[in-house]
Amino acid sequence: MPVEIVTVPCLSDNYAYLVRDHASGEVAVVDAPEAGPIIDALDARGWSASQMWITHHHPDHVDGVPALVERYGVKTVGHGADKARLPELDLEVLEGDSISLGDSTARIIDVSGHTIGHIALIMDADNVAFTADSLMALGCGRVFEGTHSMMWDSLSKFLGLPDEMMIYSGHNYGVA
Repeated sequence: MPVEIVTVPCLSDNYAYLVRDHASGEVAVVDAPEAGPIIDALDARGWSASQMWITHHHPDHVDGVPALVERYGVKTVGHGADKARLPELDLEVLEGDSISLGDSTARIIDVSGHTIGHIALIMDADNVAFTADSLMALGCGRVFEGTHSMMWDSLSKFLGLPDEMMIYSGHNYGVA
């Protein structure tokens, strides 16, 4: 597998992810509920982050972004249509765009419903998908801004993914 993924528990039930491209050593952080655990996970491995992939604007996914930008100078990536509610973006993406992390690539899909402007990042070559609050174990995120029809359309986009695809969501509500 060209990428290594580290799950970083944050807050009471959130996750951030470190995605490291083996070829280049480049690291992206997927969402930042809080900076402390992410910095600790990076430091424990001797890694430095270069990119910040933001799935949506909710505070429990972006509150740690400013500290990571300050500490590592990460380049922030998020949905261009939601840029007014996201931390300042270095790269605005839309559905169909792709972003590179060293030799690895993630394609962007718009999965609005939980929020308008929510994205998922699909790394087809690695069989991994970062779905945040659009698709989680035992369900999906609540529909706060979109419509149920919009959420169904977004969830339907995941149906074509291979059965082997590993889903990395933004929360673990399984215990609750």
